[in-house]
Amino acid sequence: MSAAKLVDTIPLFPLHKTILLPGSVLPLHIFESRYRLMVEHVLENPGLLIGIIQPAAQDSKKLCEIGCAGKIEQSQQLPKGNYLIQLHGESRFKIVDELETETPYRQARVEYSSFPHDTENLSLSKDTDILYQNFKEYSARNKLKIEWDKIEDIPANYLVNLLSMNLDFSGIEKQTLLESPDLDSRLDDLICLMEMSSPNEILTDFSPNFLN
Repeated sequence: MSAAKLVDTIPLFPLHKTILLPGSVLPLHIFESRYRLMVEHVLENPGLLIGIIQPAAQDSKKLCEIGCAGKIEQSQQLPKGNYLIQLHGESRFKIVDELETETPYRQARVEYSSFPHDTENLSLSKDTDILYQNFKEYSARNKLKIEWDKIEDIPANYLVNLLSMNLDFSGIEKQTLLESPDLDSRLDDLICLMEMSSPNEILTDFSPNFLN
C-alpha cells in the first residue's frame, strides 16, 4: 500500500490505553455519533488522516503531545450506522496547537518533522530471539492463549509494534512505547515492560488475525 500524504490538520480521536504505530493496523468499532461524523468526513475526503492520541490521564480532556496519524484502509458501515474501520499507521505526530472548530470532534495542527523515519520500512538491528523468549515467558505468566504458529510467522519488526499496541499495559506505558525513538529502542522498552508485568487473573485470547 502506498504511503499517504501527511497532512498538517487532522481530526483527533482520543483513546485511553490505545496507540497506533507506523506501519501497523488498528481495528476500531466507531459507535459514538461525533466520531461517526468524523469517519464519514474522512471517507468523503480520502486525503485526510485520523490522529489516534491518548488523553493525558483517563477521562482527562488534556491530551498527550504525541500521537500517530492513520489512514482508513478498510471501512464497513453497520446497520445502525456504526462503522468498523481499519487504520493503517502512517507517522507519529506532535500537536502544534488545537484548533477552534465547529465540528463535534477535536482537530489539531500537527507536525511530523520530529519523526523523519516513520514512513520508512524499518528493521531491527538487534538479536530478536530475546523478543520471542520474553513474550513466551510473559504469556505463560499471564495465561494467554497464543497461536504460536501464527506468532512465529510474524516478522520481528512487526511483532514489536503488534505487542506494543495490544498487550495490557497502562496508558503511560503505552505512551512510552509510542514515543520510543526507534524500533530498537521500542524493543528494549517492550521487553522491560513485559519483564515487569504482573500476572493477570483473567485468561485472555491474543490473536494477530487483524494483520491479515
